[in-house]
Amino acid sequence: MRIVQLVPSMDGGRLAQETLEFAQELARQGHESLVISAGGTLVSRLTLHNCQHLELPVNRKGLLNRRLHRKLRQQLEVVQPDILLCRDSLCSWHGWKTWSRLPESVRPRLVTALHRWPRGGAFRGGWMNGAVSRGELVLASSRQIAQQLSQRFSLPVSAPDSAGAGIQVLYRGVNTRELDRRAPVSGHWQHRLLNSFPQIEGRSWLMLPGDIGPGRGQERFLTLLAQLKNTREDLFGLIVGEPLPGHEKFARGLEKRAEAMGLAEHVLFLGARRDMRELYASARITYDLSDPAFSDGRIVCEALAMGCPAVADAGLGLELLQQCFPQGVPPEAEPGEEGEAAIGRLARTSVSILDAAQPIQFTGFSLAETTAQAVRWFDMLSPGSATLMPAAD
Repeated sequence: MRIVQLVPSMDGGRLAQETLEFAQELARQGHESLVISAGGTLVSRLTLHNCQHLELPVNRKGLLNRRLHRKLRQQLEVVQPDILLCRDSLCSWHGWKTWSRLPESVRPRLVTALHRWPRGGAFRGGWMNGAVSRGELVLASSRQIAQQLSQRFSLPVSAPDSAGAGIQVLYRGVNTRELDRRAPVSGHWQHRLLNSFPQIEGRSWLMLPGDIGPGRGQERFLTLLAQLKNTREDLFGLIVGEPLPGHEKFARGLEKRAEAMGLAEHVLFLGARRDMRELYASARITYDLSDPAFSDGRIVCEALAMGCPAVADAGLGLELLQQCFPQGVPPEAEPGEEGEAAIGRLARTSVSILDAAQPIQFTGFSLAETTAQAVRWFDMLSPGSATLMPAAD
């Protein structure tokens, strides 16, 4: 199967990284994998794995893009893909406008995908309104987004084993060849880490990975540690990640805040790391405490893939826990509950896991599994063209 992904750019960020991983896995599974984008730093990694890249400025916004659509149409007529997968609302617009003008003999199946609900009300009106709903198959990155799409555009949410039009939930899979829970953690790694940070030896590690910045959960994590250390002296917090650009002062403020809270001997800021597999394997609990707008589920999914219990109380991470590790879901908040009570719920959930962690059911969330599921849906699309809505530049 020949699959073309249309994505604004390959210049880093969640969407570009997910496009790269999906393209590489498609190629690994024996499919022809192509990406059309405005280019970027990840293109070199893409082409190293038997994937082709075609550069077009599909990140360009604007109602009139006749020249862009004409070039895109020419590329698709040459490539003749089986599937055109348009990622995000902007590329769904470009893809649909181009696809609707292709001759039926060379028209691929049109699949659109939405990874997060646009901020600023892009679906409340304007020229991109509804573009993502034009796909013969619409992929949503979570159940919540699938329900939002269904309510906004009156599209059915399909069962995972059903065929044809509608919305399907496709989670971002974890590359379990890189995050392999079966591979042992080397004694050399442990020795080197403990030599660098002797204060963590013999402690139970609670880890918060991710970018450091407002709304990313570091402040809540410190408050949680302060509460937990009163009952469990063996606990030690690891904050892994580097400050977002422009938020270096915020990061320095976190370190001062930790010291003021009496956590100087209970928390360590590790910075960016390349040994996340070993850290996940060695931590007792991994947390995702980001605000819902910043929680993409990656941290929770990676931790669970490595057999590390995880805790989250919002966003996609919470949705994944409900399916794979319900013990990591804090009790529902009481009406009118304040911030301190929410930390208390996280603390009780954490103690429950530390006392006796339940089994993790991580099935269907590896990159190989989610890619194979997407290909099955592509295969099940009925032959022929979708009914076209009137289109005009």
